[in-house]
Amino acid sequence: MQSKYHQKLKREESARIKKEAEEAEILKMKIIQREKAEKLEEKRRQQEKQRREMFDEDRYFKINEHLDRLDLGLPNGNSCQMANRSREPTAWTRSHSYKQSLKEDENRRLQEMKAEQRWKGELLELRRKQDEERRTKLHQNEQRRVNNAFLDRLQSKSQPGGIHQSGHFENMDRFSGDSWQSKYFD
Repeated sequence: MQSKYHQKLKREESARIKKEAEEAEILKMKIIQREKAEKLEEKRRQQEKQRREMFDEDRYFKINEHLDRLDLGLPNGNSCQMANRSREPTAWTRSHSYKQSLKEDENRRLQEMKAEQRWKGELLELRRKQDEERRTKLHQNEQRRVNNAFLDRLQSKSQPGGIHQSGHFENMDRFSGDSWQSKYFD
């Protein structure tokens, strides 16, 4: 009887360990997928930002070219020469591009910190879950041990004396009252 019980416990334990390993593997794969998705999203944002900057720069130069042509009343042929001269970066454009690069670096660092915090949170949650399962298992094992000890004592007390004609075990009066309940079920 006890060997069947022990075999059942071993099967349950191996199934639980297998399930925990599968859950950890799934969580690891989710983390990897999330990191890949975040990298792709960051790459897409960078490309969109670069495209916008190129568009803005081109628009800026075309507007300047148009304004120069209007101000100077030059024909279209000379306006290209003016536009080529104005393509040299001015102090404002250098300052603007420097500030933009600082913002990009700051945003990138912020995204990395967020990803790291998310990863740490998931890791802590996994550890907390494993600790909780470990505590539950220890508690269940302790309950089983106490219950088995109680049943063994009960069985050993009932076997020598046998069963009285009344149908009660000989030593059952020891367990009357709340003493055994409070000792084993609190």
